[in-house]
Amino acid sequence: MRYIWYESILESLRHHIEAKHMDQPDALQELSFTEEYLHYESFQDCEEVRIVCPWSIHCKCEWEVAGEIRFKFKPMELKQ
Repeated sequence: MRYIWYESILESLRHHIEAKHMDQPDALQELSFTEEYLHYESFQDCEEVRIVCPWSIHCKCEWEVAGEIRFKFKPMELKQ
């Protein structure tokens, strides 16, 4: 099974939204916006990725999740 590196970030955000912000219009749509951002954004090796609550400005919510990107490259032998 393949694992997308940002799955744990989306899962944390989903749990937070379900626990604290389901009263917001289209609350779970924020997951799609965040996933699109993480999928298309260009991250560098050793860069910190930080996601804060989408409503933090409005409700003073201090929830956030963060991690560091680490690229690992394993050369493959070519079949001849």
